[in-house]
Amino acid sequence: MSKTFATPPPGEQQAPHPSRGIIFCPRCGSPKTQTKNRAKKLGGAFGTCFGIANSFSGAAKGATVGAAISLRAVSPSTPMNSLTVAVLGAFVGGAMGCATGAALGQVIDETVLNNHLCLRCGHSFSTS
Repeated sequence: MSKTFATPPPGEQQAPHPSRGIIFCPRCGSPKTQTKNRAKKLGGAFGTCFGIANSFSGAAKGATVGAAISLRAVSPSTPMNSLTVAVLGAFVGGAMGCATGAALGQVIDETVLNNHLCLRCGHSFSTS
């Protein structure tokens, strides 16, 4: 495996992002810091759950309306079509919820929480 794509083992400092410099600990001055991203992870998990639940709720409402309309139509839809659409809708809703929750969590991490951890002295701090 190439050195440029290898991920460092846990506890080692990752290479800084090209647009950002190295973040130093304000307490000890060490460059060995790590981001926690707790709100981003939690927001992504909650967003996924809520997105899937909302998609299934919408699919159930759409299925009742679709069933009422299909009774009057010439070719009624099969139950497998409705189930497939509901599952695919849940995947899309979950992905959209995850992206939204992770973006909101990242904003919370960067503005509210102490998102950085010094691996040398254990100090948690924020850069804002």
